Amino acid sequence: MNGKHEALWAIARFFDTIRYGYEGHEGYRKSTDLFKMIPCLEDLMTRGLIHPQWTNFLDLGCADGRVNLMMSYFVRNSIGIEIDKEILNEFEPRKAHLNRLLKDQKIQPIPENVHLFSGDSLEPGTHARVKEISGVSFEEMDLLYTYITLHDLFGEMIVEKAQKGALYMVYGFSRILPRYEGMELLIPDVGSQGIAALYRKL
Repeated sequence: MNGKHEALWAIARFFDTIRYGYEGHEGYRKSTDLFKMIPCLEDLMTRGLIHPQWTNFLDLGCADGRVNLMMSYFVRNSIGIEIDKEILNEFEPRKAHLNRLLKDQKIQPIPENVHLFSGDSLEPGTHARVKEISGVSFEEMDLLYTYITLHDLFGEMIVEKAQKGALYMVYGFSRILPRYEGMELLIPDVGSQGIAALYRKL
């Protein structure tokens, strides 16, 4: 059976056919470029910043869960929260379709460590429900992720509530990177893709 690298590229190819940009009737939706995400995740793995046996990952605006599926190969728990139930409902059928494709190509299937939740990532009640169902609290998250939308509000929440040393990866920057009081900029260009920056809570 083909390994993790082949699985990541298969996932990226699958979601590349259903990307959402700035144009069209669904233009409000912006999605992570998974082809660029692969080197980012491999960079984090090489640096020892994530590990499949201990890392708890949280996507603060997971949409259809595409980043969570990719992260599932790198972490212990791949958790996501999405405020739009309609978008979140796309996850299960797409995951099932993707797993069939992986099986047909004899590629490593998606790990059973993905847990997605409907709710507002800024609301404490949402995180209480995540802990109740997944067993992982917000304070136990090792890596938190967001598209650039609401990055500043999420940053404030992480500084206030996350554990010391928690990592925060923000996707969507090019040249000018923000600074968050209470965090240090750890890697300005994760994976040399010119798209994601990594911070660490002090």
